[in-house]
Amino acid sequence: MADAISASQPPPRILVVMIDGLGDRAWLELDGRTPLQAARTPNLDALARASATGILHSLGPGRAPGTELAHFVLLGFPAEEYPGRVVFEAAGCGFELSPADVAFRALFSKVRRVGDGSLLLVEHFAEVDDRFCRAIAQELGSLKHGGLTVSFEYTGARQGVLTVAGGASEDVTDCDPFFTGRSLAAVRPLDDACDPVAARMTAEAVTAFLENAYEVFRANGPSTGNESLFLVIKWVGRKRALPTFAQRTGMDGVIVGSGTLLTGIAAELGMGFRAVPMLADARTDVEQRLTEARLAFDEGADFVLAHTKVADEAGHAKDPSLKRDVIAGIDRGLASLVDHAALAADTIICVTADHGTPSGTGLIHSGDPVPVILSGPGIGADAVEHFDERACAGGSLGHLRGEDFMPVLLNARGTTRYLGARLSAYVGLHWPEEYETFRVR
Repeated sequence: MADAISASQPPPRILVVMIDGLGDRAWLELDGRTPLQAARTPNLDALARASATGILHSLGPGRAPGTELAHFVLLGFPAEEYPGRVVFEAAGCGFELSPADVAFRALFSKVRRVGDGSLLLVEHFAEVDDRFCRAIAQELGSLKHGGLTVSFEYTGARQGVLTVAGGASEDVTDCDPFFTGRSLAAVRPLDDACDPVAARMTAEAVTAFLENAYEVFRANGPSTGNESLFLVIKWVGRKRALPTFAQRTGMDGVIVGSGTLLTGIAAELGMGFRAVPMLADARTDVEQRLTEARLAFDEGADFVLAHTKVADEAGHAKDPSLKRDVIAGIDRGLASLVDHAALAADTIICVTADHGTPSGTGLIHSGDPVPVILSGPGIGADAVEHFDERACAGGSLGHLRGEDFMPVLLNARGTTRYLGARLSAYVGLHWPEEYETFRVR
């Protein structure tokens, strides 16, 4: 049983361990179990026995989110405010987008032209060096079409940002089919575009730029027969004004993670970021993230999200046994959480995942449920003894959606907003500590 909470103490801090892509399905080669059920997880099971448990759908049952949208919602932001992944990717690269422009993420990819002029995706990240990418970016420059200006900026790692200025619409399709051997999609306006004319003009301008890019790559890049380089675009979006994480939740938050995406999410939401390179050994990867989380708490953070991607990478390898073994490594890295080593005794600990990454199908991500455990002062443990998708489904937290996640954490912390009160002009999820006071003369 967790310690009782005291009204005289400051609110406890919250640690969320986010095991990216943890959820999965039952596989014959694992005797009808998921990789999590099949893995040896004594530490996660010990945490489950001391916790309230449940299952979580970040966007709702059957809906398969990307990491960025799942995190956006789990951090307490409505899905309808989501600006598009490119906004986070650009921020993570230090590229400043204008709210007036529409943007896409663009990848230096290898394609093959077939008889009808279609382009088949051969390789997402082509084997070209940074110097070549920068030179081609200069060659591509900008293109004006129908009153719009399309530009490409190289940001490194064989990727860049394609922007459309002059009144563009984000209601257009991507061209990335995500799977090799499939045809790139034409850029077209959405059927339900808010401004059909602007959407059509945007699609036409981007198409013109990409057609020109194909010729530039054919003339300047390495090409063999019908294969050449190309810019594959996806994740369209537009920068928008967002409240900070602190405004939304009342907490100073830090993300511990790897890569430009999480760096950008932290930047756009006004959170701190502590970078940890992704390590091949799952145990060491997790241990280093927990070390950084403790340092963030020492420096004054109220909330830390420690993100590990090793389970997601194992899921994308499409080998259930590999994912099982990686999860076992993650569990070994979580040993210090069982006895709260180096964490304040009243720290609220939550372990969960953002989505499923099925290790035996062609799905990129899935809408399968992921387990969640929550322990801390005043949180009673339930009868669940194992941390997995099936066992946690019977826990006291029930079935949560992503929009429930942050309110549940704030409720456990004792700072959730009383819904009948409006003390501050911005209505967040928390009971505000700071607000304009009423004064008399």
